[in-house]
Amino acid sequence: MSVAFSSFPGVSGSVADARRFVTAAIRLCPRITAPEEVLDRAELIISELATNAIRHTRSGDPGESFAVRVQVDHRGVRAEVRTRAPRLWHCVPRVVTPGDPFAEHGRGLLLVDRLATRWGVLAPWEGGVYFALHWPTGHHGTEAKE
Repeated sequence: MSVAFSSFPGVSGSVADARRFVTAAIRLCPRITAPEEVLDRAELIISELATNAIRHTRSGDPGESFAVRVQVDHRGVRAEVRTRAPRLWHCVPRVVTPGDPFAEHGRGLLLVDRLATRWGVLAPWEGGVYFALHWPTGHHGTEAKE
């Protein structure tokens, strides 16, 4: 198992940095070769969650930050985006279906819900959201040859 952790300034430019961090953390796990499909999904999901952290929590306030934790093992990857408190105390991340099919916003968690094997909200004292992606059936995190 491999675990990586990093924090990022709560600015929009950090979304790409978080995406690169997650991809590198998955690729650098010893003895595991992740399928490209999992890497693609992880990049998209982390982009959505990091963007939400900046837009909807105090992590996007001046001088604030969010953190990303990535855990990789033979079953798949689990990642967390840990944030400061929500901007509105009663806001809990949830999937909504936008009324306007052409709306530019409001689909982030719907994508996460469709792409992740599992996702959810971290405990209140941890603050944030997690997702898991399991390797495709029969893959089991291909062990790299040494």
